[in-house]
Amino acid sequence: MRHWSQLATRNWRVRRSRTLGALLAIALGVGAVVWITCCYESVRQTVLAWAGGYIGKAHVTVGSPWGRFDQIPERIVPVLAKLDNVQAVAPQLLQRLRCLPWPRALVESDMPKPAGWNDDTPEVDFVGVDLATEFEVREYPLRAGRQLRDDDGYACTLEKAHADSEGLRLGDYLLLWRTTDETPVLIEIVGLFERRRLGEIQKPLALIRLPVLQELTGRFAMLTSADVVLKQVDERGVARAFERIRLAVRRIDRNATVRSAEARIRQIELAQRQQYFLLVLLSCVAMLTALFIILSTLSMGMIERVGQLGLMRCVGLTGGQVAWLMLVEVLPLGVLGILLGVPIGFGLTALTVWLVPEYVGRFVVSFSGVALAAAAGLITTIVAALVPAVAAVGVSPMEAARPRARRAGNLVLLAVALLALAALAAQHYGVLANVHRSLQFLQWAAGAVVLLYVAYALFAPLAVRLIGSPAVVAAAALLRVRSRLLQDQVGHAVWRSAGVCCGLMVGLSLIVGILVVNESVTRGWQFPSQFPEAYVWSFQQLAPGADEVLQTIPGIKSFTVANSINVIVEERPAFAEELLRSITWFMGCDPDSFMDLVRLEFLEGSEPQARRLLKQGGYVVIADDFSRSRNKHVGDLVKVFWGTTLVQVQTFKVAAVVRSPALDIAAGYFQAHTHYNVVAAGSVMGTNEDLKRLFGIDGTKLVLLNFDLLPEPPPPGWPPPRGSPQAATLAAAYYDAALPLERRWQRWREEQVLRAVKRGLNAPQAFYGTVRELKDEIDAKLTGMMRLLTAVPAVALLVAAIGVANLMTANVAARARQLAILRAVGATRGLVLRMVVGEALVLGLLGSGLGLALGLHLATNVTALLDRMWGFRVSLELPWTYLGGAIALTVTLCVLAGVIPARHASRANIVDALHIP
Repeated sequence: MRHWSQLATRNWRVRRSRTLGALLAIALGVGAVVWITCCYESVRQTVLAWAGGYIGKAHVTVGSPWGRFDQIPERIVPVLAKLDNVQAVAPQLLQRLRCLPWPRALVESDMPKPAGWNDDTPEVDFVGVDLATEFEVREYPLRAGRQLRDDDGYACTLEKAHADSEGLRLGDYLLLWRTTDETPVLIEIVGLFERRRLGEIQKPLALIRLPVLQELTGRFAMLTSADVVLKQVDERGVARAFERIRLAVRRIDRNATVRSAEARIRQIELAQRQQYFLLVLLSCVAMLTALFIILSTLSMGMIERVGQLGLMRCVGLTGGQVAWLMLVEVLPLGVLGILLGVPIGFGLTALTVWLVPEYVGRFVVSFSGVALAAAAGLITTIVAALVPAVAAVGVSPMEAARPRARRAGNLVLLAVALLALAALAAQHYGVLANVHRSLQFLQWAAGAVVLLYVAYALFAPLAVRLIGSPAVVAAAALLRVRSRLLQDQVGHAVWRSAGVCCGLMVGLSLIVGILVVNESVTRGWQFPSQFPEAYVWSFQQLAPGADEVLQTIPGIKSFTVANSINVIVEERPAFAEELLRSITWFMGCDPDSFMDLVRLEFLEGSEPQARRLLKQGGYVVIADDFSRSRNKHVGDLVKVFWGTTLVQVQTFKVAAVVRSPALDIAAGYFQAHTHYNVVAAGSVMGTNEDLKRLFGIDGTKLVLLNFDLLPEPPPPGWPPPRGSPQAATLAAAYYDAALPLERRWQRWREEQVLRAVKRGLNAPQAFYGTVRELKDEIDAKLTGMMRLLTAVPAVALLVAAIGVANLMTANVAARARQLAILRAVGATRGLVLRMVVGEALVLGLLGSGLGLALGLHLATNVTALLDRMWGFRVSLELPWTYLGGAIALTVTLCVLAGVIPARHASRANIVDALHIP
């Protein structure tokens, strides 16, 4: 051996399994950070690319305050084009239409067209464009065919991804149902273009000439938006042009909104910065788990070699050299783990893109995320090596000459537990007390979570000492092993056991927290006890006189109509507008018909009083989450700002406070279809008269109704056979044998009533359905996101399992002589196997107990934060089936991790083991 530092490399060769375990812990921790940051970067770039493609080169956009599915008058365009500093104005009309893929072969064979569309008919966003200006603002990269021409009639260019999924080629058709009379027409596909989507909410896109789409939909001389490109784009020139555009637009349509592209991008980036902060915090969980595992593994290695270290001190090695030896042993492993972790992270990212492209989009490398992962991995390695290095400095030759197991001192454990209590007190009374609805919400919330994890990590050693003995007794009884044989390792090696338990605790706690919060939120947003059976919702204003039309439609027992607009509501004093600008919705309704149909629980005020005050005008009813988050009560004033320039301000008084968070969530779900139009929790409910009188908005967007359909048996032969002309208009759900035939028939009858409502209101593209279906769909979205988020803590659990295997291997190696003596005096291989597996089982039980406690504490804190930020108060609901599965998974991973070293210990040669020096 040429240099004393080569002792480090010798330990790698001698303790290969332990070295491999530490290496995997670092690699998986780094891989998790790379994975999360790359997924975030993919989402970020997809959103910005979509925003850039949607906004294009436009500097100013004029549109409707009701989103992309409402209209402004087309006469705005020539007025804007004549303004100074305006280079081009690109008008657009967006309409979401039902259309079937219709290959050319069907046209040539005179295949009969379906009588109508059903729920399975795909929806496509048709965009009517002005060919003279559209391509100056936005690009649509062609992949086949040609762009539209001025002489094109019923022709379109289609998004290539949709064409590929439907098996369409150039020259094929889309069978489109027009909105004027629901008569299908054929639209020829003349070109295919590339386009990035944000997710499943976005529908496929098709470009068509603006006059053609206006004729198909009956939206003559109407637009969705007008994008303005300026000549002079310096700050002063843009500001002047923006003001001129705003004034010109208000003369024509005072309800239209004027927004700058820069402000919209800035709002998107603000929301993304908040998401990035949370995702990085989540990804560091795996690194925290790796820290505990590496720390416990290295500490075990140091204690195992205390005699070797003492001997080196006897022959002249200084304390500093011993500490440096420990660092040299670990640092190369950290570097190699980082190099392995980066491709692991890339692989997990690619797998995520393949499994859930609707959430992630495409594969993107985040170089800042790779740098963060490398730095976190290196810091984790150094910190994990410093503790045993400092301990190694204190190894004296005399102590090393007669090494013996030392039980951790009770005073030290008690002191660390007192630190844990102090951290918990600081977290609860110092940090959580400062978490309010403000721009610093995320920072304070993150601080509270970090302090919570620190407190539980500090409490873990004492928990191992106190709870370890009962756990050992239970495991010993289960495996038929003397408890003293298990107690020696778990009870004496408190710090190492606590390190492994902390690794398990961190991973399991996040899974428990996510499961509990998801269950609590899902059950917490219940609809009112009495709620209408069905709804019809439109992004566009429905036909005037909706009340008179609905009264003539058979099958309706009772109904109410409502309208809504996006508004900005008054915040707490000094609360900055930048935080999502507190955008929510103002719903106008008829107080009597709405409250007859929807039974609300009044927390402040009463129903008769609310009806009377709403009819007077100038009053609103607010939900309890709005009341708590903004400290508003009956009689208080609420300022409502309408329009993006905040030029219209109205003040209302609170007539009542009701419990109905479900209305906000349902509204937010609908509004998500308007391309990420932000809708925050905390709506206000006024009257249609106030919308008309104060905001100049008269119309209907929402119909709530109850059916008047007595049960009746389905007719013979229903549903018609698949493939028949009668079956073309039936969705696949009507052939689902899992549902009773009577229920399917009743659902079909209800759908006919809802279709009649849409026809009567001239709104064939409106959404409709039952409240039960709406809630089930939103629940499915929440559950899908929960499953996606549990992937990261699952990786942390895998890292912890590696730590258990590492520690068990080290324990078996350190006790090889003891185990050989047990074998020599009559212990069977089965007993040795059960003894080692029992230690892993005890560690799994301890880690699961700590993880369950921390996860429930975390869920309690998160629900409290939801209340403080958004006023959304829920009670804690425990999904015991999922929690039991998570705990069983943790314990199973620990037991499996202990099987390999246990088999090795039980099969070791007794004579060879007794000769170990």
